[in-house]
Amino acid sequence: MQEANKTRVSKVAFAFIMASFFMLLFLSSTFFLTSKRNIPNTEKDQYDTALRGNIITSDHFIIASSKQIYRAEVDLRSLDKGKLELFLKLFEIYSGSSKAQMQDIKKRLELAFKKNAYNFILSQNLDSKHASYLKELSKKLYVQGFFKAFANNNNKVETRGLSISLHKEDRNYMSKDTLTPVIGYTRAFFDEESKMLKNIGVKGLEKYYDECLLPFQNEKVQGLKDIGGNIILDLNSVQKRKINGCDLYTNLHLKLQKTIEKAIDQRNADLNASEIIVGVMQSNTGKILALASSRRYDPSNRGKDLSVLNASAVEYAYETGSVIKPFIFTTALRLNKLQLNEQINTHNGYYKLGRFTIQDDHKAKSMSAEEVLVYSSNIGMIQIAKRLSNFEIVSGLKIFRFGEKSGIDLPYEQKGELPNPSRLRDIEKSVLSYGYGLKTTFMQLLAAYNVFNNDGVYITPSLANAFYQNGKKVDLSAEFGKEKILSSTAAKQIQNILIATTEKGTGRKALTEGIIIGGKTGTARIAQKGGYSTTRYNASFFGFANDAKNAYTIGVLVRTPTKPYSYYAAQSALPMFKDVVDILIQEDFLEPIKP
Repeated sequence: MQEANKTRVSKVAFAFIMASFFMLLFLSSTFFLTSKRNIPNTEKDQYDTALRGNIITSDHFIIASSKQIYRAEVDLRSLDKGKLELFLKLFEIYSGSSKAQMQDIKKRLELAFKKNAYNFILSQNLDSKHASYLKELSKKLYVQGFFKAFANNNNKVETRGLSISLHKEDRNYMSKDTLTPVIGYTRAFFDEESKMLKNIGVKGLEKYYDECLLPFQNEKVQGLKDIGGNIILDLNSVQKRKINGCDLYTNLHLKLQKTIEKAIDQRNADLNASEIIVGVMQSNTGKILALASSRRYDPSNRGKDLSVLNASAVEYAYETGSVIKPFIFTTALRLNKLQLNEQINTHNGYYKLGRFTIQDDHKAKSMSAEEVLVYSSNIGMIQIAKRLSNFEIVSGLKIFRFGEKSGIDLPYEQKGELPNPSRLRDIEKSVLSYGYGLKTTFMQLLAAYNVFNNDGVYITPSLANAFYQNGKKVDLSAEFGKEKILSSTAAKQIQNILIATTEKGTGRKALTEGIIIGGKTGTARIAQKGGYSTTRYNASFFGFANDAKNAYTIGVLVRTPTKPYSYYAAQSALPMFKDVVDILIQEDFLEPIKP
């Protein structure tokens, strides 16, 4: 009996010891499995870089866009020289490289082998399609053991082979030099986050809307990877989707712009001017449908002449000549210092002003107030200016926004210059009345003339109307203001006088059957050291062209034409204005009114 009890106790003790052993084993295993160990990382990060946004015309053409450019490189230590020809042949097929490009690669390879270099760039101008082909090729070659292992500088054995990486964001301009310098251009900069070259706006729309066009958010996917190295998307994975820069929608009409640019080039082949600028503005909205220049460039291949890159329509301020007269005239009307039916003494076309004698082309003893504008009498304008105080004449110009930026969506816009009324002498006030002693820009004049064709309302010119980003469209019309600055009666009076100017005065060459045309010519000598040039002029014509439904304000500036006698606006700017009106009819923007 005692022996049986001893045996029972022994068995229980043995069972307890074994249970304790297995419990210890379980606990130690659990600790080992849950503790940090030096095991391969099962997580993977995957990135996709967002791109700069597109710029789009009103006729639905993408005129500026971006694409990803990839680089292909190979570690020469992983290449078996006996397989080099096969590797190069495969690379040629998958990359779409030309024979000339492959010849260049082979020449550079010879030099690299001689110098014992190992990081060799095969190409750094691959599009996304060929980059994806090469990534597949790299995987296949790696799996098949095509690349050999080597000892790196740390004496660790590794295999590198062919690698494909994002190199830069390339900005493309589909229309080449069309719409320049308005569209502007970008320059490349190295982005630390994405480790690649990106673009930042420098001029034109690219600069003004740079913050909107810049990429907003890169794509990031993070999670566990499967045996093939692909990320497993589950509740624990992290995803940030790609948000490209905004798509910018403009008021510019590509076909109209190209047609006007062609007409400008044809006209300038005869005039040989330093620049011709043309603007077409929808009068009731302020939308710029075309803003063309003869000084254009390819944004992707800019030349050495940096002045060509400037948008002269807003960056070049000049003395205007007679196109300023309607604004002085309007000021006198508005202040009841002038009546349309009164006679103005024009001194038979000759008038002594200081040591100079002013001559009118249309000589008369006197003219009606309307005729002073119709026949562009400098002498008549001097008499009208005398009725205004210095403060009144300068304040009258400020009402039309001269001396301040028009507010158009272009960078580096100039304000121009107005004289200080407290320092304005009588002779300076006299020459101010016909366009000397102040400076304005093309865009200031275009916006100011628009008031006469828009019921007295000043409206800020605009190149863009909306942008689209992240599934949301934002209207930009609220960014461009409107203000009634002139009574409807006064605006109509000046509009009628400008129509009379084209019917029987200095603007007759602009007449187009079935279209309501009005406007004013201006010819001004260019200031130089010691006075004014006798050979260099700016010639301009600003006005409007309307049919039964549509109204457009149009400006033309011809800078320093060199053809003999072409410095007269009637010989240069006016025919160019007529070309533009004909184009507007041809492209169905205007429809001649039937008798």
